[in-house]
Amino acid sequence: MTDTRFSLALDQDLLSLPEGDVAVLNPAGDMDLSFADAGKLHLNQSFYPDHQALASRGFNVSVDTPASVTTSLVMCHRAKPATFDLIARAVEQTATGGIVAIEGAKTDGAESVLKAVRARFDGVEVYPKAHGKLFWFARPETLPDMSDWVAKPIALEGGFSTYPGVFSADGIDKGSALLAEHLPDLKGPVADLGAGWGYLARKILTSDGVKSLDLVEADHHALEAAKRNITDPRAAFHWGDVTYHVGSNYAAVVSNPPFHIGRKPAPELGQMFIRRAADMLMPKGQFWMVANRNLPYEQTLNERFGQVDTIAQTAGFKVICARRPMTAAQSARSKR
Repeated sequence: MTDTRFSLALDQDLLSLPEGDVAVLNPAGDMDLSFADAGKLHLNQSFYPDHQALASRGFNVSVDTPASVTTSLVMCHRAKPATFDLIARAVEQTATGGIVAIEGAKTDGAESVLKAVRARFDGVEVYPKAHGKLFWFARPETLPDMSDWVAKPIALEGGFSTYPGVFSADGIDKGSALLAEHLPDLKGPVADLGAGWGYLARKILTSDGVKSLDLVEADHHALEAAKRNITDPRAAFHWGDVTYHVGSNYAAVVSNPPFHIGRKPAPELGQMFIRRAADMLMPKGQFWMVANRNLPYEQTLNERFGQVDTIAQTAGFKVICARRPMTAAQSARSKR
């Protein structure tokens, strides 16, 4: 389990929990939650892998259902606008006199979030620890105006709508744009792995030959934005990730796979997407992907596909088409 500054502050009697229920907003799947009885905890998590990990541990976890609590703990989001939205929600759902606590690392912008919180709330206390901060205050009876903290949909060119905190919320990702430029007309059932807010999906659906399109996305807010952006009846929306999506027999799989966990580089995520794409395709199916040029995906692609072609390259990205998918067993036999 991952320790938190909040637990350390409780252990050191820097603060104490009031009687009543506790809400934790944006907890990691492996977060240590032993500071409160499980029956009193209400967890809000919209990222599917963390949501599933918490649910598998037996906790009450929802996407964004508000709770009436005496304590709220906000774990900072990597995107500051999303953090402020979480804080506004936490303040609203906490009883007058209850504790609202915020925790984050320096890389999460905790210092600037603290400054903004101090500008609106009195009596903010701070516990600095391990290149980050925990800070908290008592929820006042009269609240300041927090309307500018509440997340609102973001309008982009082309009629797209996104949401603060999702990938590429402020504009079309350059890699996705390059992939869209080189996608051919596709046919049959198609899957978009890591579909985000639907930019690639809209391009895929310009092909009349596409019978159906499964958009698979781990970020619930991004998927909700995709539902607003894609109204084609051939589209189906799946909150999940490549670990849990069980679709198969696709004629094509398209992806701009993630390669970070939080802020840490994690090329193994893209490698997992490649393996799952091979598992999901028909024998004559094709996998179209875009990636940063420096990411080490070629070995995995060559292990799981009989033909791998680089279709386009720029200074930052590469578009790859892989054909003749192999199962893991077939790949192992080919190495003998």
